[in-house]
Amino acid sequence: MPTGDIYNLKGFDSVFSSTLNNEVQDNLLEFFDWSLLEKGNYFNVTLSETSPRGNDYSRLRLSSNDQYAEGQVWEGHRSNWVWQSGVSYSPAPLVGTNNSKPGVSGVYVGSDFHATSGVGEYSHKIDHFNGRIIFDSAIPTGSVVQAEFSYKWINVVYANSVPWLREVQYRTYEPNSEFLTPSKGSWDKPPESRLQLPAIAIEIVPKREMRGYQLGGGQWVTTDVLFHCIAEDDITRNRLVDIVSLQSEKTIYMFDSNSVSSSGDFPLDYLGVANSGAMRYPDLIQNHFIRRLRFKSTSIQGMDMINSNLYGGIVKVAAEIIDTTI
Repeated sequence: MPTGDIYNLKGFDSVFSSTLNNEVQDNLLEFFDWSLLEKGNYFNVTLSETSPRGNDYSRLRLSSNDQYAEGQVWEGHRSNWVWQSGVSYSPAPLVGTNNSKPGVSGVYVGSDFHATSGVGEYSHKIDHFNGRIIFDSAIPTGSVVQAEFSYKWINVVYANSVPWLREVQYRTYEPNSEFLTPSKGSWDKPPESRLQLPAIAIEIVPKREMRGYQLGGGQWVTTDVLFHCIAEDDITRNRLVDIVSLQSEKTIYMFDSNSVSSSGDFPLDYLGVANSGAMRYPDLIQNHFIRRLRFKSTSIQGMDMINSNLYGGIVKVAAEIIDTTI
């Protein structure tokens, strides 16, 4: 009767585990998201700061979202608010100092500040990913709601949600005349369905090469990854293409997504709220390190003007890792 591991599928422990493709994608997204912050990829919005056209950057609008009661959700003109602390670039992002409530520290209603950790009439949560305040109970729709926050300029996202499920939203660097008007213009859509530019969208493509690592087991595994660089002008598109392509031959550390999941160390919850003591990318690789990844080679696959407001470029990366379980 045959014995040993002849019935064992290699490379994963459970069909419910995160496997290599997803781990590569997750790690690349977290690496670029954090590393871009360290290069100043954010803008700080202070209270009542006004644009050259006199619009208040800190003013939040009543969100168009049928999942919540009217007056419960208020959003900024830009999504993807910074929640990470400890960024070395100066000036630092506007985040609070309460480690049990990381990220944006609170919200102003009228002239009164209400901390995120507070309770009562204006108790709320901060959805950092969608750039909005979710009050526990609806407040009057005529309220003046403001927040101090930092938003990420380049959005790093998964490519599979970009072209079909989201609508590209142009000219979002400041609120326009439609921003505070309910049921009007491009703002009258839930933030989950909008993609603000510039953006880098990461896609795993169906090409993989494998070769032996050492006698006794293990393999070099090379997975092709496409970085879709999307912007409203060619100068910014070119900058995104350069940012990615210049990482050729760079080695980064990877965290174990299954270890993160089993320990509950997810940085954000399903609402985009930063968990208590939320781990940034450096914390994830410190506490859940699994292996290294090398940008074996990078190449620019194409640069196009899709229309007068949309420019795209594609960078192909061969992501190489060593897997000793196969």
